[in-house]
Amino acid sequence: MKHRGLLRFFSPFQRIVPAAPVRFQEELAPRPIETPVSIALTSPAKPRDLPEEAVPGQQNQRQLETLLNSMQDAVIAVDAEGRVQWANQGMVELTQRVRLQAPLVETIRDPELLRAVKEAVDTRTVRGGRAIAIVSGKTFDVTAAPLPDGGAVAVLRDLTERELLEKTRRDFIANVSHELRTPLTNIQGYSETLLDTISPDSPQREFLEIIRKNAARMGRLTEDLLALARVESGEKRFDLEVVAPEDLLRDAAQNFAETAGGRDLQLEVKDEAARPVLADRDAIHHVFGNLLENAVKYGGSGTHIILGARPVEDAVEFYVQDFGPGIPSEHLSRLFERFYRVDKARSRESGGTGLGLSIAKHIVLAHGGSIRAESELNHGATFLFTLPSANQENNSDRA
Repeated sequence: MKHRGLLRFFSPFQRIVPAAPVRFQEELAPRPIETPVSIALTSPAKPRDLPEEAVPGQQNQRQLETLLNSMQDAVIAVDAEGRVQWANQGMVELTQRVRLQAPLVETIRDPELLRAVKEAVDTRTVRGGRAIAIVSGKTFDVTAAPLPDGGAVAVLRDLTERELLEKTRRDFIANVSHELRTPLTNIQGYSETLLDTISPDSPQREFLEIIRKNAARMGRLTEDLLALARVESGEKRFDLEVVAPEDLLRDAAQNFAETAGGRDLQLEVKDEAARPVLADRDAIHHVFGNLLENAVKYGGSGTHIILGARPVEDAVEFYVQDFGPGIPSEHLSRLFERFYRVDKARSRESGGTGLGLSIAKHIVLAHGGSIRAESELNHGATFLFTLPSANQENNSDRA
């Protein structure tokens, strides 16, 4: 969506820069002029110096220049040969050395930006990346989109402040969770000891059971917070290996009995994927555990759950399907957010922390896959995620 929005945003620029001005009063039809325009780097001629029919084109140029220079993002465009055609004021201030009609590498030497622009020109598709070598200590999100004339335009958005805030948040959560682990373990341990020593009919037993139950829930929450912080920060390293999908499904099925907790649920396994995948078995076991636990909690008693795998392009798609009441469509896009619950009261009663799906999402993303949910009310829900195939190219990259 972001890429399509970028192309729609620049579509009027492509008609104005550098090929032609546009008469907005006459059906938006392009009318070529002889001299190309360089945004923010050359000044347009005054209207009185031009023929009468060229004045609207110069007004459009000034409007476009003002619009681009008012952007907080840095923007630069190149032709099909990779020579700089124009740049906005944000790019000029960022690099201090924009050179028109010179190769892009003479203005910006960041390899990620150069790669994204070259691929956008060569493949005629939108490309992205993260640039860290433009300004020391700063990180930029790069989006490069092709232009109709064979060139490309690149937009750089400064992510430094946002990443710093995100790191501060992760560190805070990790530190608080770590400090809570010991006292919560003590509370749970002492409450269990007291429960073992007190008589079954004692009125204090109910209070001790409440203390033990809530201490256990808080302990699970802190463990999930720590796990999520490690995965998000990249601190968690995954040991990728070539694994057959049937092995991952078998591990998940063996753990299903414990997850079901004696409920009347039947697990059906469908393995339609013959190609192996690259995965950390323990991490994917965690993903399946969260998805199956979710299916058991909300799938309804007396039904069955389908656990399966099937081949897709350059990957294998795994899925967990239940036949419960389903999930309203307005909730599907937010299911993998931290602490998001469709039914808050039911989730707390079942002992959930609200972090299981978020942890699963970050583990799958760290594997280079994707995850999503599909559902129809009264027809259950299906959670699907992909893992890259362990083809020859993947193996050579890891070597």
